[in-house]
Amino acid sequence: MAFGDRLAELLDEKEISQKDFAMQLNIAPTTLNGYIKNKRQPDFELVVRIASVLKVSTDYLLDCQQNDTLHLSCKERALVENIRKLDKPDCEIFYNFTDIFFRDK
Repeated sequence: MAFGDRLAELLDEKEISQKDFAMQLNIAPTTLNGYIKNKRQPDFELVVRIASVLKVSTDYLLDCQQNDTLHLSCKERALVENIRKLDKPDCEIFYNFTDIFFRDK
């Protein structure tokens, strides 16, 4: 997935309009549209600001060339990122919870 596609997906999931997001970043809406259409690339400082506003990692935004055979959505990727942040005991609690949750499904 290209950077602009990922950015568009995040804006859609978070229900943020391109116009509002461009205002938050203090850039022209046409500039943002260029990023979304993969015609332009933001500089590093802007990538950091985009990640901060959207509450995702810069790695997530920039890891566009990864072979994603699972085709995870933004929410699914965020879930995986959050799980990876857990310490081992909390991770075990999470896994046990999901086992219980899906036991009867």
